Amino acid sequence: MSSREGSFNKFLSHVYVERRALDNPHTGEILARLPRSEVILIDHYKDIFNRGRQSYGMQSRARALILAVNDGELIYPGAPVCQAFGQKNFYYTASSMNCPFDCEYCFLKGMYSTANIVCFVNVEDYFAKIRELNDPYVCVSFDTDLIAMDSITGQASLWVEFASENPDVLIEMRTKSAPAELRAVPNVIYAYTLSPEVISERFEHGAPPLRARLRSAVNAIDGGCNVRICIDPMIYVSGWEEIYGGFADRLASELDLSRIRDVSIGTFRISASYLKTIRRQEPYSEVCWFPCDTEDGYAVYPRTVRDDMRTFMRRRLERYISGGKIYEDER
Repeated sequence: MSSREGSFNKFLSHVYVERRALDNPHTGEILARLPRSEVILIDHYKDIFNRGRQSYGMQSRARALILAVNDGELIYPGAPVCQAFGQKNFYYTASSMNCPFDCEYCFLKGMYSTANIVCFVNVEDYFAKIRELNDPYVCVSFDTDLIAMDSITGQASLWVEFASENPDVLIEMRTKSAPAELRAVPNVIYAYTLSPEVISERFEHGAPPLRARLRSAVNAIDGGCNVRICIDPMIYVSGWEEIYGGFADRLASELDLSRIRDVSIGTFRISASYLKTIRRQEPYSEVCWFPCDTEDGYAVYPRTVRDDMRTFMRRRLERYISGGKIYEDER
């Protein structure tokens, strides 16, 4: 370890706790899992999360956790940049914000000014709002990786328990982690974001390697879970056809694709304003500095590039899985 690396605090060595969150039972449970962390009381999470002149890159080496109460908007209509998989009542929510991984292309780097992670402990308020909706499809892990953080926050487990008690609610939980075991609940979709090994190694810093995610997905399928495979975003690099073609073949050889719920395909796309922010933080990233087009406020690959990539991947996957199970981002 270099002296520069040694100067950083350890992951979650500091926990900021809103005073109004202090008496919440979930706060006590989380703090009990972090007995060596320094606890600092604060008035409002935004005093830490939204303060100016923060460095996402520096903080990503030593993230802090912020425990707070969300008294603002709890549920949002599904964003147009996200796939609805044919579901009419599409919503998303964020009971936690920010991710423990450090993928170069992640939109969270442009959305937030900090790498610190917020966990809203009033998760039951989220559940109450969702119960008011009519047959909702709710994505609960867009702005974080709940499964990756579950051993600390417990929120993935809470969402699964909520789903088990509310069978009319369909929950999607997206992850790049590799849990050894997941609870099978009929109305919970575990969506594994998978990338070719070379893409993961180059751009998905801190995330488990592809072999670990595949092993986890196999265990989830064997355990009776609803598994979705998300090949999203596809990243344009030299030799992408060979890379993604071999990747599709590997998926078919290691996963029983006939037993998965579906597959999602999408190319890199992001809010143009977020990309501008990320480029300041990632001045040497070949992903972020690819010459994108701007359409309706989003930075996207040129039309021919994204059409070629999606068409190639669909055709390759159709060797192994019904086309009716393949969903494409249409942006």
